[in-house]
Amino acid sequence: MTYPPPQQGPGLAPRQGAPQQYAGQQPYPPMQPQQAMPPQYGAQQGGQPHPQQGWGQPPQQNPWWKSPLVLVGGAVVVVGALVVGVVAVSSEGDDEAGTVAAPPSAVQEAPSAPTSAKSTSKPAPTTSKATPQPVSADAKAVLEALPAPLREVVAVNNITEKAPIGNDPYAVRVVFTVPAKNSLTVGLLRTAVDIDRYPIAWIDTNPDKLLRQWSSQHPEWLTDKGEKKFRIDDTIPGGGATIETFNTTTKLYMSMSGFKDKDSALKFLERAGF
Repeated sequence: MTYPPPQQGPGLAPRQGAPQQYAGQQPYPPMQPQQAMPPQYGAQQGGQPHPQQGWGQPPQQNPWWKSPLVLVGGAVVVVGALVVGVVAVSSEGDDEAGTVAAPPSAVQEAPSAPTSAKSTSKPAPTTSKATPQPVSADAKAVLEALPAPLREVVAVNNITEKAPIGNDPYAVRVVFTVPAKNSLTVGLLRTAVDIDRYPIAWIDTNPDKLLRQWSSQHPEWLTDKGEKKFRIDDTIPGGGATIETFNTTTKLYMSMSGFKDKDSALKFLERAGF
């Protein structure tokens, strides 16, 4: 068994462990230094040949960064970085949750907010002023001649206009309404239960005739207060009293019945503004 002599060409290292030559086998031809494979066998796409390792050259090593140890170490570093990032994010989320959520003791000890005055105070009742009933010009003159306290009550309640009776000297006779339990009459009426009352009024066009009658018929009923004159009849069978009033300036005449007595009638005149 023979071995080919080692090649000592420039750039070539002695071959170690060359294949054995058996009997009857031709020995390997000697390799020429820097002999490369034909370009057609190692050509890359695009016509550039791959550098080939010559026979007897040491095996080509991969770059250091392709070493298995380096790759494994890099993978470990990447995984460790991901784990650290996840832990950091989780801890940050816990910190944020801790800053938002208050401990139970803080919630329990927090003082209750004071109730606003707006929520506890009752809204003031809205009062709508009633519209006076439309009346004729003659009835309006009667209404305007009434004292203010009485006018405010009857102007917003039922008003009835009636024609004069016989030769009575007035243009229109007006029947007003004082509702039951009104402050003008409450406690003054003869009935146990307050009911509506209906004063009658007109503008007298012959006041001299009226005054002569009052002076000649039951002068004891008359109370003279200058331009304001009152007459109270408390001799009604079964009790009660009736009021008659006359104003020599406005020529307003008014009468109303149903009072308990003379004192109650005088009290009404005071409330009504006479």
